Amino acid sequence: AECVEDHADQWLKVLSNNRIGDWFFGRAIDLLFGHGAMPADAAYGDEPEAISAECGEDHADQSEPEDEAEAQLAWHLSAPLLYDLYVDCSLSWPALSVAWLPDEPDEPCRLAFGLHTDGSEPHEVIIAELACSYEEEISQNPWQHWSLDGLGHAVGFGCDVKAAGTSLLRPIARLAHPTEVNRVLPCPSRPRVLATKAATGAVLLFDYKGERPPGGGPDATLLPTSAEAADGFALAWGPPPEQSQQQLLASGGNDGRLCIWDVGVAAGGSKSGGRAAVQASGGPLLDIADAHGEVCAVAFCRSSGPPSLASVGNDGHLRLWDVRAGVRFVSASISKNEVLAVDWSYHQDKVLATSGKGGTVHIWDLRSMREPQHTLVGHDGEVVAVKWAPFQEGLLATCSSDTRLLLWDLSAMRTDNQTFEEESDVGGIPNASPQLLFTHSGHAASVSDFAWSDIDDFLLCSVSEDCKLHIWQPSAAVHAADSSSGDDEPVRAGEDGTPAAGARAAKRARGGVEQGTSDVPPRAADAT
Repeated sequence: AECVEDHADQWLKVLSNNRIGDWFFGRAIDLLFGHGAMPADAAYGDEPEAISAECGEDHADQSEPEDEAEAQLAWHLSAPLLYDLYVDCSLSWPALSVAWLPDEPDEPCRLAFGLHTDGSEPHEVIIAELACSYEEEISQNPWQHWSLDGLGHAVGFGCDVKAAGTSLLRPIARLAHPTEVNRVLPCPSRPRVLATKAATGAVLLFDYKGERPPGGGPDATLLPTSAEAADGFALAWGPPPEQSQQQLLASGGNDGRLCIWDVGVAAGGSKSGGRAAVQASGGPLLDIADAHGEVCAVAFCRSSGPPSLASVGNDGHLRLWDVRAGVRFVSASISKNEVLAVDWSYHQDKVLATSGKGGTVHIWDLRSMREPQHTLVGHDGEVVAVKWAPFQEGLLATCSSDTRLLLWDLSAMRTDNQTFEEESDVGGIPNASPQLLFTHSGHAASVSDFAWSDIDDFLLCSVSEDCKLHIWQPSAAVHAADSSSGDDEPVRAGEDGTPAAGARAAKRARGGVEQGTSDVPPRAADAT
């Protein structure tokens, strides 16, 4: 009951038939002992097909809940072996965007997300504080429940509240927003300042630590100078400036317009809660009316050289812009489908990643744009976000409408431009590319957004359309090799998503969980 609290009605439909109940709990025993397939002559009931034949048409309608219940059980059993930390938060409304706030001295870990309501309640941006500590040991039955003050409830494992009476995830600021929050991003040079993208197309700036009346609006509103703003999702901060308080911010809309502002973020205010001085002087630095048919995403180059911006759109083009000169210096047709996401590598200023409605992820080297350097296959739906890891070269993540979030390790490439037809089944995903490292399958609906933490390696947060916020970290056995020996391989998962026996011990002990010694199956852990 603990692992399927949100699907109790479906479980009841499955178990209301005694024969189905017998089969299901037999299947639970089978999964617990790790045998995989159900024996056809099992004493605890027939296979689902036999049950369907006996129960007739009534049971045929229950096949979907039955499959979902079995998937929930498999997830409940396997997740503690695949994650060091996992928290599933049930929100009152779905979030379209989520971001970790940059680390600040003497402050706990914080994240921001924007809620999309149906209008009966105000849209808002929530800044929440993660007040938990790692558990040193994961027991055989590690799942816990938490009540979240002002947010809902959560289930998970691998952490606990720091002090009795405190909330695992506590809202510290709630900012009224005029529309649904398409995007929310913290300023890299001033973490207390957040930029959001409204459905009107306006870019709003908030100092979330500043004093404001209930329902108070943004500290600044950024708009194009020559036209009305249009709805969209494209929003990106430039890298932190080195010797000034000026900070670049780019945005694009469904009208094809691309704007870049020089945002002044002064310290302002007082330690007691005064607002930071936030403004954009002189309108946009760059205001391009026809950058694309629709601007879907933008990303700044993270190198210390002259500022450059990448943009992608529904026209299938990747374009690069010299911000100082205000000119386009690269334009390449990279897809026949809409390109929905782009990100610039932290470690290589000539490497970008793109993704879109085609379901594939492409890695581009700007020195040779004739074909992608790598093509990553593993998603079944449109890939709405792609983001490089800040702490490791060649590591990136993607999320999709197929409910999955995938981690990719480009160092696993066997040969350049290897096609996916050469792979048969990686991590339980047919024809997946060999660079697939880990599959987060905890979401049950389309994943809208995710973020890498800059505080702890491999710590991520993600949001989905079913009002879920996940905070999670794969087991160290998945990604960390023993630096003293080249013999260890990351933990792999079998086709059913359960961890392979023989996996190297994770960074924390797992009480009562025995690590076996059998062969390790092909690459990639799949937490289904």
